[in-house]
Amino acid sequence: MIYGCEHVTRRYGANTVLRDLTLSFAPGGCYCLMAPSGAGKTTLFRLLAGLERPDAGQLVGFDRARCAMVFQEDRLCMHLSPVTNAAMVQPGRADRAALAAALGEILPPACLRQPVRELSGGMKRRVAIARAVLAPSDVLLLDEPFTGLDGDSRARTAEWVSRRRAGRLLIFTTHRADEAALLGAEILPLPAPGVKD
Repeated sequence: MIYGCEHVTRRYGANTVLRDLTLSFAPGGCYCLMAPSGAGKTTLFRLLAGLERPDAGQLVGFDRARCAMVFQEDRLCMHLSPVTNAAMVQPGRADRAALAAALGEILPPACLRQPVRELSGGMKRRVAIARAVLAPSDVLLLDEPFTGLDGDSRARTAEWVSRRRAGRLLIFTTHRADEAALLGAEILPLPAPGVKD
């Protein structure tokens, strides 16, 4: 299945955030969208995930795909543990032992049963990433996934994502070229706000 967007425009009132944008993504590829703040990266992700609709143009493939997403905010259930947060997106009865083992690869095992609200910001971010990656999906959309992670945690988490994405299409955003390199991503620049493709 080919994925992409064709001549997509998205406006909010008089503000055009995306203008006539065309991109294509190969199945199983890894892509990094890089652009200045305000260039529409998060808006594009919301379109790809089906949370919004374009004002013009069309999306290809994403309407038939299961998308898992990491938002810029962690959006975790703060009173639940990392394992329970991950279990919430599993179909049927979750294998909690397998989830705990997977989470334990990027989190201290002692924190896996604590309420998420008791974890550091970096730990919460890793839970959000793990929940998305462990969810059944065809496409992974990660919006600035490594925000708040130090160098060692960033590298370890990126390696974990690469190993566990299992051939799924991965699209993520960042302002940092070194993060794109960690995931071996092809960089796709977006035009700056107000600039026509």
